[in-house]
Amino acid sequence: MFELYTFNTFNGQRASIMLEETGLPYTVHRVDLFKGEQHSPKFLKLNPSGRIPVLVEYDDESKPFVLTQSVAIVQYLAEKTGLFLPRSVKERARLYEWMQFHAIDIGGTFFNAFYLQQLCATQYPEAAGELRDRIHRYYRHFDRRLAKHEFLAGGDYTIADIIAVPAALAQEEKLAEYQHLTRWLQQLKQRPAVQRGMAVPDRE
Repeated sequence: MFELYTFNTFNGQRASIMLEETGLPYTVHRVDLFKGEQHSPKFLKLNPSGRIPVLVEYDDESKPFVLTQSVAIVQYLAEKTGLFLPRSVKERARLYEWMQFHAIDIGGTFFNAFYLQQLCATQYPEAAGELRDRIHRYYRHFDRRLAKHEFLAGGDYTIADIIAVPAALAQEEKLAEYQHLTRWLQQLKQRPAVQRGMAVPDRE
């Protein structure tokens, strides 16, 4: 049995989509970041860095297994179930390449642009605009990849797609110029587990 502590951010949605895709039983605890609940003593006992998502697994061992970081959670669930991972080492390396590209390059750039434009006391619109341009350069790279492959890691749906889809869905209208990325998004939007996972942080 699992417990997921999460909120409706890209990172949180990655974990909930993966749980829905695997069909593993879990309960949801909504951590309202706007109310500062991630800094409560109870939550900090789970993750001292004060960030969501947090996955807690209860099994036959006496002490629950607590895991943080969305990429680590998704990868752990894939390895635990054997789902959404290719068999060969080289195919897995390709999957991890695209998974990390989105999680690190695109994800980090998204946050920096949002911070400079929305959260910073003194806004920096030019710097935020440059970062948005960089995001589009990255997504053009995605689009070229998806022109040759049905999914990011190749011919099969994998955790690379799960890691990438929440942020892409949030930018769907802005990414409409990318034909192959749009095709990929429309395909993933039809998956019931993706639909359920995107809604999970608001379900308790």
